Amino acid sequence: MARHRLLFLYLAVITVTILASIQQVFALERKEAIIAKCFLDSEEKEPTPYCECITKPSRTAQTVNIKCDFNNTEDVILTEDLYTFRDKNLVSAYVRVVNATSVNVTQAFLMELMQSPSIALDIWRATTLYLDAMPVPDNLEKFATYKTFVGVGIVQCLVPEVPKMFLRDRARGALRIKGSRVLNFSEGALHNIKEMRYLVFEDSTIESFNGSVASEGYVTLSQRQLHSWTGLLISNSSIKTMNSDAFNLTHHSDMEVASIINSNIGTLKKEAFSMTGDIDVTIQNNVFGRIESEAFKIAVTGSVTFDSNVIESWETDALEGMICHNKTSMEKNTFHLPVPIDINDNVSGTPFHASCKNPQVFMVVTPIHPVYLTITTVWSWSLGAVLLILVLAVMGGALYAHHRQDLVMHYYMSRGRPLMGFRDRKASQENLPNGAEPPDTSPEVADGEGMTNPIYVEVEQNEEK
Repeated sequence: MARHRLLFLYLAVITVTILASIQQVFALERKEAIIAKCFLDSEEKEPTPYCECITKPSRTAQTVNIKCDFNNTEDVILTEDLYTFRDKNLVSAYVRVVNATSVNVTQAFLMELMQSPSIALDIWRATTLYLDAMPVPDNLEKFATYKTFVGVGIVQCLVPEVPKMFLRDRARGALRIKGSRVLNFSEGALHNIKEMRYLVFEDSTIESFNGSVASEGYVTLSQRQLHSWTGLLISNSSIKTMNSDAFNLTHHSDMEVASIINSNIGTLKKEAFSMTGDIDVTIQNNVFGRIESEAFKIAVTGSVTFDSNVIESWETDALEGMICHNKTSMEKNTFHLPVPIDINDNVSGTPFHASCKNPQVFMVVTPIHPVYLTITTVWSWSLGAVLLILVLAVMGGALYAHHRQDLVMHYYMSRGRPLMGFRDRKASQENLPNGAEPPDTSPEVADGEGMTNPIYVEVEQNEEK
């Protein structure tokens, strides 16, 4: 009987402990997100411990730099309460938010931010980032003579959606996503952006580009030497689906650049990449799961490099839209075939355009149906048993660590665990130029940790009158 009582008491203690842990979890889940502010209240003189807000005079107005670090402890909502942008005579506004457990970027905040002609927003190391679309600005007439700018940089975030009209109604734009996972990149995410300085996707996973990234159906590239990036760059990234007309690129005046390198792209639909004009194109060291009819439609005056790619499946005229000329390189590309082909047939065994003549191609026969191997030897079974024991040992260690660390999942989430590798500090200097746009010789432009927003210069106001 005594043993039964002790067992009952022991079970009761365990039950209470488990219930307390569950209660703590739900308490954490119910924790309200904080609204980021430059000041706690209007009557308080001290700024919040999270945000540093610095206003500096410019030639004819002011610039503001707002940098918030939430120490991996807070869910954050960006609203119009962050800063009263419209009450200041601003020419440039820059907002950086780092180390939040989640960030919600609201339309109210974006409307307030758009009260400056030159704006930029960086979100770094937010476990989850929720983005609203930019609202229709209420100052289009006011800024009609300005060369306005909008730049957004996202680093190490899970982004459920980049919404339609996320960036809109600016003369210049820039977008950079690094070390992040994007579930849905909406069609028309760019709207009425006259020129894009750059579109950069690095070390990221993107489930789908649902259609043309621009609502107009095309993107005009326009580089400036003062930026760290130019043109289109897809590097070290994984993309499940690239739908038709995703990137229809043209140029403004100078030679532009489009690079797709070291990436894994599942399916490319018809005309997923269309490029015309003065653009240097590099498509190198990629793996393409399936390339559909004329997925690449490239007719440019610049160089074209299509080297060292692996194409696992393709339609007959998959690369028919890629026109070759004397500045074209097509070497060491590998095509997987379901059955062997006779290279002496009159019909070409490769999907390239006739202008490409005889590019260097490696053909690999890959059976449509996988070959299954059956383990029959005692040694193989013994090896499998050893591996199973090792796996169970690792799992046991993981469960023990989970038991020893209270709320381990929250622990990691609160520290913004990266989704992918994050190589260097400079790579976090989001999509903002190295200097002003146009160049400003003031030493205050340099930031050290990141790039400041391009400073608007008065001489541009009447440049196009």
